[in-house]
Amino acid sequence: MRRQMLVLALAVMVVSTLAWAHGGEKAKSGKMDPAAKAAMLKESLGLTDAQTEQVRAVFEETHKRYTELKAQGLTGEALMAEKKKLKAEQDAKLKSILNAEQWAKYEELRSQHERQQASKQ
Repeated sequence: MRRQMLVLALAVMVVSTLAWAHGGEKAKSGKMDPAAKAAMLKESLGLTDAQTEQVRAVFEETHKRYTELKAQGLTGEALMAEKKKLKAEQDAKLKSILNAEQWAKYEELRSQHERQQASKQ
């Protein structure tokens, strides 16, 4: 248990440091570009080069599809439903790329990020 907490704390520190370091790579929306996200996860999750490339491709595809949704002019519940669908598809792809330990760490990092975003609002 203590080791898991240490690993989690280290992962949070790495993600925070990388997010800060990649601050110049953020788009106008304040989100990291797909390559920067993949690089951050490579460090945080210990991805191989092949996994990193696959993860980058998944993030790029999801980003492209989000952009297409915005261009379609979807709003409100319709937009939220489509975003939820895209996120589920992205998660399924990522889960197939990552091993069980990496997936568990990814879910924890994402959960922490979502809590931080919620506290900012």
